[in-house]
Amino acid sequence: MIGRGDESPLSLFTRMNFDIVKAKIEEWVTPLMEEKNFFLVDVRSSFGRKIEVYIDSDEGVHIDDCALVSRFIEKHLDGSGIVPDNYILEVSSPGMSNPLKVPRQYKKRIGRLLEVVKTTGDKIEAELVAADDVQIVLREVVHEVKKKKKTGMEEKKEPPKEWTITYTDIKKALLVFNF
Repeated sequence: MIGRGDESPLSLFTRMNFDIVKAKIEEWVTPLMEEKNFFLVDVRSSFGRKIEVYIDSDEGVHIDDCALVSRFIEKHLDGSGIVPDNYILEVSSPGMSNPLKVPRQYKKRIGRLLEVVKTTGDKIEAELVAADDVQIVLREVVHEVKKKKKTGMEEKKEPPKEWTITYTDIKKALLVFNF
């Protein structure tokens, strides 16, 4: 029960409505994101009292950018009453191993190899060749193998397959790294 004075701050945070916190953070940071040419990728809650905010930009995000956004959010959260006093806030770029979440991330990565898992469970590994606010286009990567035919006739090449996938049909999309 809230208000008895004996509840732990941790339990207070787990009962809060995180949707409200997420909506407020999105509302507060939108003007700053536009001013700095950043974009908000995701806001998550983990470990009971931890809030993770992921930001990005077309030019990349630096540690100073994360510190600026963190101080900005803290100013709004402190004393707001929507999080406990002992909350933990982490602001960072999404990193290369996190899934792509918003259209602007896809647009930034045109020409890169992606592994896309569709909501149907189908998995496609292909080059991202186009992205807009509704969908992406992937193209099969064809590795050329030179073969000589005994007939002397030239082998007919099939054009690479292409897939157009709406964001609503994407369950998960990750960058693929070949080392």
